[in-house]
Formats: sequence, structure tokens, C-alpha cells
Amino acid sequence: MSRPRQSSLTKRLFPAFFGLVALVGAYLLMQNGLSQLAEARQMERLPYTPLAGVTRGAYMVSGQVEDAGSTVKTPYTGTPAVYFRYALEEEYWDSDGDRRTRTLDSGQQAVPFLMRDNTNSITITPDSASDIQWRIKRSFQRREGDRIYSEWALSPGDTVNVLGRYDSANQQLVFSSLEPFNLSPQISSRPFDIAGGDRLLDVAIRVSAATGLLALGVALLLTFARVHRFWVFVVTMLVAVTGTLSVMGAAKLSKEWSSVTTLYQARQQGAQAAPDNLPARADVAALKQLIQRNTSGWLDNWMYQRTTASSSTEVALDAATQALTQQLVQSKPQTRYQHTWIGWGLSVAAAVAALLLLIAAIRKVKFKRLIEAVPNSSTAGLSYGLAEVEGAVTPHETFGTLTAPLRNEPCVAFNYRIEENRGSDKDNQWRTIEHQHEHLPFWLEDTYGRALIDPDGAKIAFPERHSETRGNQRHTVRLLPPGSRLFCLGFAGLSHEHPERLTLQADKDSPFLLSAKTEAEIVESSGSKGFLITAVALALALFSATSLLAADGNFSPGNLLAAAVVVPAMLCLYLGILHYNDMIFLKRRVDRAEANIDTILQQRYDLWPSLETAVKALLAHEKHLQKTLASLRAANPSDLAGTQQTGNRLAREKQFTAALQARIEDYPDLKSHPVVSRFMDIMAETENYLALLRNSQTDSATLYNTRIQSFPDLILARLFGFREVSPLGKTTDSA
Repeated sequence: MSRPRQSSLTKRLFPAFFGLVALVGAYLLMQNGLSQLAEARQMERLPYTPLAGVTRGAYMVSGQVEDAGSTVKTPYTGTPAVYFRYALEEEYWDSDGDRRTRTLDSGQQAVPFLMRDNTNSITITPDSASDIQWRIKRSFQRREGDRIYSEWALSPGDTVNVLGRYDSANQQLVFSSLEPFNLSPQISSRPFDIAGGDRLLDVAIRVSAATGLLALGVALLLTFARVHRFWVFVVTMLVAVTGTLSVMGAAKLSKEWSSVTTLYQARQQGAQAAPDNLPARADVAALKQLIQRNTSGWLDNWMYQRTTASSSTEVALDAATQALTQQLVQSKPQTRYQHTWIGWGLSVAAAVAALLLLIAAIRKVKFKRLIEAVPNSSTAGLSYGLAEVEGAVTPHETFGTLTAPLRNEPCVAFNYRIEENRGSDKDNQWRTIEHQHEHLPFWLEDTYGRALIDPDGAKIAFPERHSETRGNQRHTVRLLPPGSRLFCLGFAGLSHEHPERLTLQADKDSPFLLSAKTEAEIVESSGSKGFLITAVALALALFSATSLLAADGNFSPGNLLAAAVVVPAMLCLYLGILHYNDMIFLKRRVDRAEANIDTILQQRYDLWPSLETAVKALLAHEKHLQKTLASLRAANPSDLAGTQQTGNRLAREKQFTAALQARIEDYPDLKSHPVVSRFMDIMAETENYLALLRNSQTDSATLYNTRIQSFPDLILARLFGFREVSPLGKTTDSA
């Protein structure tokens, strides 16, 4: 296998490899995000249980720290503590001149301690400090030169919140075997509702990132398969996103409610084993009310009725138990993000970024669809208007070639840039100190003939590039040499310099591209970039929706699925915009061709009164000719309605011109008359131009009519009132 083929194969395999990596990453992130969501929701259901009501299962408790006979001293301040974590960090300058921090030493230690509230005390046994999520406020920090000494300590007298499992055999709170309850061991100096809010925002980030990776993986795999149809991307994304969230979300939700049932049944059995324990009975009742309070949406309600509700029994509560139950429920605030305004700000910023990226993606895909909408023509078959053609670059006989700087090679266009390296270290930049761009008109030849290209105003993707470094300067030249294969998308029209043929040139309403890539490569590249940008936009859009839910503490599987509707909704809107813009472009192409025809007819119409006077004086006996002339003078082209009337007008003008030309041969005075002479000159000059415009209108109308009769454009065409237009019909040499 040759090296170029190996390089091409390697480039093709890159999207496939990274696409698969992105899909695996999406799966892992989604799994982790949904697990975090389930745990955060489980914590919302747990009341702060009085220590006297702890009997069996997992509990969330709060109280004051007391030592259980032993403490440890923190390394920097010597403070007695039941837990500490320390870190010794050093600030330094990296090779890029940035200030960074590195850890030189760190560690943590914990000992059993007592927790006391107004009902009882309980022993807390942190068997393995590393398995517990410690969220303790920093109690000390000191800077000495570049070094930073920090401590996080939990000392006797501090208030602490604990999430663990009660070991009734040893009458202590431990931190093992919490998996059946879908919880992780935690000790925090902050309320758990704030920690849960941070967790919800983390879930929003993970699920959104997973969706973005999913979209990215789909886009890369479609690129590998050389599929650039946007509707395929939309359908695949709809199936991938809704399918992933539905299947994985349903599995996680089922597991979550199974753990809710396990949690409730363990509490209920503990309360039944101690019928005289009022705090235990109130705790079970409060747990049930919190489960009901945090059950939202049809999906949650269905799972609740199917699991927890069916396994629980109603127990009559006395007044004291009811009062304590309400106190426990009211003392448990709803999970919230501590900095709500940050959540809102992130949501707005993500929405704005998603919108901007979506606009950029639409432009990419719109350009791709524009190339697909314009039929590829041979040089001999160009029609007036936007056209595309491929061929080989050939110098024009009159204009010749240019000599490109740096290597003195012949070319028809070049872009030369001299840059100077300024600055030092990470601030060094290449700054342009000289720029030169030159081009000449040239021929583009194919097997059928050649077309004239005027590259002024074109975006040129040069096929060759050469660069040299000379001292602190970099010289770069890009050139378009003779013989290069070139794809051209531009406006085919007549110019003052070359009125005898159509020239591909710049036009304010049309793109003008000259590229060494083939049409298929340009379409594939633009489509891939559009897909990739869309993937990022979708992830940001989903993050905008989910971060709002996280900021308000309303994040549930049902809300997540509702937020996920943002993705298919955006894709469908996106697809509708693209198809609508396609039809607008094709309709404007027809309108432009008809407007150009109207302009020519109006120029001719201005001559009819003077011509009628001359013909009446010299050809008084030609009644039929005069009658035709009078009808042409009376019918203003601006009053024509529809292409059929325009076609009839063109036919009558052509017939009259032919009849007048025959009479001119018989009447020398008529031939020498200045009005008649001017009229015949204008008719001769515009006839070829009018034929090109007529062909352009016919091609544009045919393409437009075909498009609005095809699905799904047919739906939008009927919805927005797009109507068929009648083609004028093409002219032939014999006509």
C-alpha cells in the first residue's frame, strides 16, 4: 500500500476511533450522572432523625461533636480534633510564566466520637476515613513565602451532619453497607440540602456533557461513514438521546425506587420493634411524607404506587407523634444550590452560547445544502445565475500568468504573507508585517470546453502552500498554478469586459468559492463541521435547561426527560429552518431570473413609441406590422402577470423583430433611420442575454418545483404558501 493511501486511511480512521471513545465516555458519564441524581434525590427524602429515634437502616442525623475518650492533634496548630485533613502546597512559576500550585504533603486522620442532640447521644465510628465524603470547613491557613499550610478540622463542640447506617448490635453509626439504600457515607459541617444542591448542579454538568459526547460520537461516526445528510444526523440523534435517557433513566429509576422501598421498610420494621419509641414512629411518618413530597411527575408517581405505597401500612398516630412528624418534615428544607444566581447565570450563558453555535452550525450546513442544491454544470452548459463547475486551470491568452514570490513559480493567483516573531516565552506571536494578494482572470477547462473565471472577490482555497523561516521572519505563499484541478461555485453572468460569454464572477448575493477540493469533499467537510458544532450546541442547550432545574432544586428523572426534549426539539427546529431557507433560496433564484428578464423587456419597451412613429411614416401600408407594434407599445412589461404572459411577450417581440428585419431589406430609408437602427442594435445585443436569462429561469423553476413537491419540503411549502412557478422553456439554436 502506498504512503498516500495509508495517510488517507489513517485520516479516515481517526473519526471512527474518537467517535467510539466519545460514545464510551458518554455512557460512563451518563451512568455516573444518573447515579448522582438518584443519590441526591434519596437524600431529599431523608428527614433529620432525632438520635433517640434511630433504630435500623440508613439515617441522616445532626448534632454536636463530643470526644469519646480520645482525640488527635492537628499537625500545624495542635488543635484537639476527632478528624483533620492537612495539606502543604507550594506556589511556583511554570515554563510559560504562569503561577501554579503543587501539593508537597497531605493526609487525614479520624477517631470515633460522640454526637449529641436534645434527645440522645450516639457513637460515630469512621472506620476508614478515606471511604467517607468529608465536607469540613477549612479551620486554618498560613502562608510562608511560596508555601501554604492548610487544615480542615472537626473538633469537639462543632455542629456536624452525618449520613450513615445504624449498627443496632453495637449501637453505633457506621459507614459501611449503604449501597442497598442508594447512599454514600458523608460527614459534613454544612447542611446536606446545600451539599445536595451542589450535587444536582454536578449532575446537570455530567448529563449535559454525556449528551454532548453522544452527539459528538454520532457526528464522528457519520463522518467516518461519509454520511453528511443532516436528516440522518437528526434521526440518529433523536434515537440516541431519547433512547439512552429512556433506557438508562428507566433502569436507574427502577433501582432508585427499589432502594426507597428498602429504606422505608427498614425504618418501619425498626419502629415496629420499639412501639413505645415516639421519635422512631414520627421519623417513619416523616420519611413517608418526604417521599410523597419529593415524588413529582407521572413517572415518579407510578413508581411510588408500584413500590413504596404498596408495601407500606397506614398507622394511626397520636397527637404528640403527629406534632413531632410535622416538625421533622418542616425542618427538612428542599435541596437547593447555594448560589442560585450562579446557576441562573450559567444557564443564561449556556443558552446564549448554544444559540451562537447553532447559528454557526446552520451557516455551515446551509452552505453544504447550497452546493447540493446547485447542479454541477459543464463549461459548455452554464446558465445565467449561481452555478458550479469543475475543471483544470488554464492561463488566459491575454492576461497570462503571475510569478509567485518565494519560489518564482507561475500561477494565476497567489497570497503572500511575511510574519515576524515578536515577544518572548508564552507571549511570543507571529505578526504580519507584509501581505500581498494578486490574481488574474483565467480559463477553467473540462472535456466540453472552457469557462472564464474572474477571481476578484473570490474565497480561494489554494492547492499549494510553501513556507520558509528566515531569522525571526516566516515567509508563506499560497498559489494557484496552471493545471490545478479546481471546483468553482460562483455567479455566471455577463461582464462589461467580456460581454460575449458568461463569466464566473463575484456577486453580492451569491457565494464565490474557488477550491482545490472536489465538490464531494467540500460537502462532506462542511457537513461534518456542522454536525460537530451542533453537538456542542445541543450539550449547552441541555445544560441550560438542567442547570435551571438544579438551581431551583427541581431535578427529577421526569424533569430530566422533559429537559432532554430540548435536544430533539432543537434538532427539529434546526431541520425546519434549513429546509425553509433552501426553499427561500430557490424561490429567490427564480425571482431574480424573472426580474432580470423584466429589466430587459422594460429597456425595449422604452423604444416602442419612437419606433411606432417611424414605422407609421415609412410603412403606412404595413397594417399588420403596425397593429403588432401598437399592441407591444400599449402593453407595459410591468403589468405582466405570470410567466405565461412573459413568454407570450417574448415570442411576439421576436416575431415582430423578424418581420421588421425582412422589411428593412426592402426599404433603405427604414434601414438608415436612426430610431430603427438603434432598436435593431438593442434587440441584437439583448437577444443572446435574454436567451441565457430564459434558460436560467427554466432551470431555476424546475429545481424549485421539484423541491417543493418532495418530502419533507412539501409540508413546509403548504404551511408557508410556496406555490409552483411556470418555467418559460429553454431556447434552442434553431429557435
